[in-house]
Amino acid sequence: MRSRWTLGDENHGQAWWIPLVVAVLAAATWGLLGLVEGGCEAGPRGGCVAADGYKANGWVFFLAAMPTYFVVGTGLTSRHWPPAVGVAVGGAVCAVYVLTQGRTPAHLITASVLLVLAVLAPVSVGRRRRRPGRCCRSS
Repeated sequence: MRSRWTLGDENHGQAWWIPLVVAVLAAATWGLLGLVEGGCEAGPRGGCVAADGYKANGWVFFLAAMPTYFVVGTGLTSRHWPPAVGVAVGGAVCAVYVLTQGRTPAHLITASVLLVLAVLAPVSVGRRRRRPGRCCRSS
């Protein structure tokens, strides 16, 4: 018997997905804004590190990257509404937040990507639910 709080496919219909996805997207967006606003400095071993004053943003972005990939992927591929609604709400709210922070090209690109995800998630779930037998077959 599986727990109600696992992230397995049978629990994608649980309402707790909505705040989970929104929180993960908000953390990743805040972390990414640190790199957008603060820029990138060369690290001690080369590569890009967050500028002074934006180190916390860089760490949050680093720590939120994999959970963001997982929850957004789930919202785009699930047949259930809660993960997709979480992506839609989180994407829209985070896009508005990004636009309140600035209107540079980097801000506009970040907001555009979030808005595309916000629209794409419910559309993909709606398509899957209308064609139940065609989504998951392998060729």
